Amino acid sequence: MIGETVKHPQFGEGQVVALYRNGADWMVRFENGLRFRRPCSEFVSDGRFLAEPSPTFQTIYQPPPPMPHSQLDARQLIESLRLGIAPAQHVAELTINLEPERESIIQALNLTHKQGGAVRAVVGEYGYGKSHLVELTAQDALERNFLVATLSLDLLELPPHRSFDIYREAMRHVRYPDTDERGLEPLLERTADPQRIVPQLHDLSPAEIDPLVIGLSAIANTASSRQRRAWMNWLMGGRRVRSLNKGVPRGVKFPTIYKIGQNARQIAYLLTGMSALARLGNYSGLCVLVDEAESYSLLRAYQRPKASLFFQAVIYAALRDQQTILTADQFPQHRYRQYPIAYDQGQSLFFLFTVTRSDNRMPLHDWLTDEQIFYLKPEVSPKEVGRFLERIQMYHGQAFAYEPGERQGQVRRGAAEYLAQGVRNGRFSMRTVVRLAVELYDLLYLYPDYAVAALLEDLRGQVQ
Repeated sequence: MIGETVKHPQFGEGQVVALYRNGADWMVRFENGLRFRRPCSEFVSDGRFLAEPSPTFQTIYQPPPPMPHSQLDARQLIESLRLGIAPAQHVAELTINLEPERESIIQALNLTHKQGGAVRAVVGEYGYGKSHLVELTAQDALERNFLVATLSLDLLELPPHRSFDIYREAMRHVRYPDTDERGLEPLLERTADPQRIVPQLHDLSPAEIDPLVIGLSAIANTASSRQRRAWMNWLMGGRRVRSLNKGVPRGVKFPTIYKIGQNARQIAYLLTGMSALARLGNYSGLCVLVDEAESYSLLRAYQRPKASLFFQAVIYAALRDQQTILTADQFPQHRYRQYPIAYDQGQSLFFLFTVTRSDNRMPLHDWLTDEQIFYLKPEVSPKEVGRFLERIQMYHGQAFAYEPGERQGQVRRGAAEYLAQGVRNGRFSMRTVVRLAVELYDLLYLYPDYAVAALLEDLRGQVQ
């Protein structure tokens, strides 16, 4: 296969120079001198594709995780649920009414892997499951071999108009599907190959001077562990130290990652570059998940344009030609250095962010289509709530060392309808439902003589 001449519908004819992923991806040198790594299913011969397209990811059913290993583990789970928060390791089984949103996210992950990017925005009131959906998305992405960077914005510590700070926070919290390590360092260590990956990344990069290419090349070509760590720290948004100048090729100006000024364009470019590097490291790409983006509504009027530029830049970088709402020309260049807004070739970036309903929230419909925006609605079926209550009953019994009996079963069956009705009427949020579920079993456990009918009547009174 290596050395064979093939044809790509977009890039023309070229020669296969390397194979990856057991031949699923080909590195091809085209007649214009460029080299790209593309799936073999994209190449044609005599008008026919040379391979069948790769199957898309499907939702794989996984049974609920086993019961906590000890009573202490179960007690910790119940105490977390008492605050209305599902622990990360149980987030999938303790999910209520998010099937359509999860299906759309899985579809978006498929598009990210096949077309280079996708975007989803989640809108909902406080307590309706936005953070829960972010963690659920992170786990779905990790199962599909994506790197995941999850961060929560804060008006004081991480406001949405500070693009560089958001980039730094994301790079320091990258999660991996095959290791418990966090941050960008494991990816840089894995891809610091001067003979194979660095030249490939250089060919993919559309910028004349690329911080990622120069940084990775310096990491790959230095034997000093201290120097390597300094470069890695810098690529993760750390300080630039004087010794880094030694790793820059002679005659090339140091490729600064700008902390201030019009830097949204460069930050979006770097995120797509990291996704391209993830692909070269045999991952599916990079997912950036931003929670609590409602901090935007609390910004001052002069801060909002800068925050808007950051979110629009990342949206455009992920979607590019897949959308017609945003244009590359509307994003200003930094006064010291010009950058493309996206890698385009080889990238795989999925961007999801959450927004709370408010009068001053982001103008999402000016940036995205209706299919790319979720509205978490106060709708849930009694059947789903009943299944959720059954799981809580099981964990509550283990946490307090008792065997749930008929009283717990009666409350589970009766409370499901009332809790679902409370959500529909706007009386309860999903977080309130989680808290009430634990409180119901607490009352039955603490007060053995508490009549089930009286308990359900009290709950019914809260709904009306």
